Amino acid sequence: MPLRVTKRPDRSGHWIEGRIKGYPERVRQRARSDSLRLAQEEAAALEAQILRTLWHGERRGTRSFAEAVLSYLDAEPRSANHRKRLNRLLTALGDITLAAIDQDKANQLKRKMLRPDASPGAYRDAIVMPLRAVLNYAHELGWCDPPRIKRPRDNPGRTLFLLPHQAERLIAFAAAHLQALLIFLICTGARMSEAIELDWQDVDLVGARAILWRTKGKAGGKRRDLELSPRAVVALANLPRREGPVFLTDEGVPYADRERRYGGQIKTAWAGAVRRAGLNPELNPHDLRHTWASWQYALHKDLIRLQLDGRWSSITLVTRYAHLMPAGQEAAIRQFLGFGPQVDPSTKPATASGG
Repeated sequence: MPLRVTKRPDRSGHWIEGRIKGYPERVRQRARSDSLRLAQEEAAALEAQILRTLWHGERRGTRSFAEAVLSYLDAEPRSANHRKRLNRLLTALGDITLAAIDQDKANQLKRKMLRPDASPGAYRDAIVMPLRAVLNYAHELGWCDPPRIKRPRDNPGRTLFLLPHQAERLIAFAAAHLQALLIFLICTGARMSEAIELDWQDVDLVGARAILWRTKGKAGGKRRDLELSPRAVVALANLPRREGPVFLTDEGVPYADRERRYGGQIKTAWAGAVRRAGLNPELNPHDLRHTWASWQYALHKDLIRLQLDGRWSSITLVTRYAHLMPAGQEAAIRQFLGFGPQVDPSTKPATASGG
């Protein structure tokens, strides 16, 4: 029997109800419009869609974005920040099919959700990457076509980093609770999210090793194994606690998993340290990762090794670090990391031979 539009005394609006032969579920849903004519048109369109699916199979892209998000979140653990981004997208998009999400829709979301002066990175992280993640997942299930949303490029510009003496000034002028975290970031190239999620159970001070996880909670997380430099080991060893999160705020509690880019968890304390140290006010905590990368390349001149150690997705992303560091900084870098100056074998005094 065809779907019909009813108006029930105990509920507001018009309702679309009925059964269609061959379709396993009874249809019962509120019409989107309070107009009887529009509700009848909606019922006819819904019936045609159900019959088309019964005859030809489900059309790609007809499932809702909300359904795809729920399946995506159930498939494996996702970080708290990623879930927040998806919730904001669901609120902004409303009831929409997968087929309706394209580049134009992403551009509309940018205008709706972000400030006019938002950076390409903010647009990428808040909108493009979450959309592409869900659409790629839905495509693997056969629910929709591959996403056709371009990944924006960051604004070109100088890559900021610190020289060893500048890094020492930053640490010296930082608040006491922040110093160990800054040393760890400079010595390891860890991202802020990785550092604030570091737990003591993943730290081996004797073996000078640590494990970073890109996803909060070990299940499904991407693991990165670190070899800690002597300076990093000393900084961690001087911390007062040996359980739970390694790095804590000045109030002795774990850092909040905030939805901010480039080290927003320590934004206020960072700004104070940079100001007191007399450094470039445009520096942000993520520039410590740039610092680590430029230092590492200065020491070993190996881009492939740098890509693997820093877990960048392509060699192109690390080529910018090849010529950042001025020549002659190698000894100061090693001194900062706690290795001391490297000895040239040719300068060692000759030993007397017996005879």
